[in-house]
Amino acid sequence: MRALVLAIAIAAVTPAHAQPASWEIRVPERIELAQGASGIVPITISVDRGFSVSKDGPVIIDVVPEPGVTIKKRRLGRPDAADPEADLPRFVIPVRADTAGDHTVKLRIRLWLCGGKVCRPLDVKRQTTVAVAAAPAPADPPTP
Repeated sequence: MRALVLAIAIAAVTPAHAQPASWEIRVPERIELAQGASGIVPITISVDRGFSVSKDGPVIIDVVPEPGVTIKKRRLGRPDAADPEADLPRFVIPVRADTAGDHTVKLRIRLWLCGGKVCRPLDVKRQTTVAVAAAPAPADPPTP
């Protein structure tokens, strides 16, 4: 009887459609830059053993920055990866800090995740904040 009650309790807490995550896309929460400086937004894709990112399907990353930061290329694909032939593409997006303050960069990442003989599309949204520190004020020249 206890086993039945325990099984019902577990079933009530765990959704029937829940699957363990077999992938992860990591983007830093915050990047700090000085005004006028350049930096990068790294994107790392990782998958569990037995899964892969399809080399036949596209990998598309759309980048939408707020005003205050400049990103030259707003759509990236597998050819833009640090190593386009890698099983797990890794991206670095160059960014320039124009205006002081916190600026959000939104990312939409689309790819095909394969496991066994089946591939399924992933459409993931992430974001990072580019914190831009104001440039120091120029020093006054010494008075004679």
